[in-house]
Amino acid sequence: MSSLSRLMMAKNLRCVVRQRFIWIPLSDLSTSAIANGASRPAPALRQLKVPEHEKGHFKYERDWSRDGQYIAQKPGDTPSRVLLRRLGHAYEIYPILFLIGVWAVLFCGIVYISFDKIEVWVDRTSSKSPWAWERIRNNYWKQHTLTFDKEGVSHKRCLMMEQLQDEMLKAAKERAENSE
Repeated sequence: MSSLSRLMMAKNLRCVVRQRFIWIPLSDLSTSAIANGASRPAPALRQLKVPEHEKGHFKYERDWSRDGQYIAQKPGDTPSRVLLRRLGHAYEIYPILFLIGVWAVLFCGIVYISFDKIEVWVDRTSSKSPWAWERIRNNYWKQHTLTFDKEGVSHKRCLMMEQLQDEMLKAAKERAENSE
């Protein structure tokens, strides 16, 4: 056991290991800063003396970044701050933000077009399915069938098909009545 860890145990200190050692006495937590909603905790009143034969970086403060009692976090501690904190001079992030925006717009557009199709049965108040002829007879030509239809080819009414569908529906209803 190193002398630094013995010293920590002797003085009732807590160690938080991140990239380096950060030490804080449990008795020195500043409650006044917490009560006032301070953005950073007060510096520690008692400083720990590092043994002379120990080497390495030593900084005596609390890692307050993820403590909910304080308002601000360290820069770059949350995903939004990593992406947005230095937009003025971090131009390498612009393509990522642009691609995220394009993806979000395309995703919303595809979802909207998909739910506008006849095959998706969202409204279940009717007992007939959305693709039943009685339900789509008056608006089947208005439905989206192609993603890009500049000439409006898919939005034309087919009168011959409507007549044929009406006759088929009438014959199916007669067969259903006769079989009962």
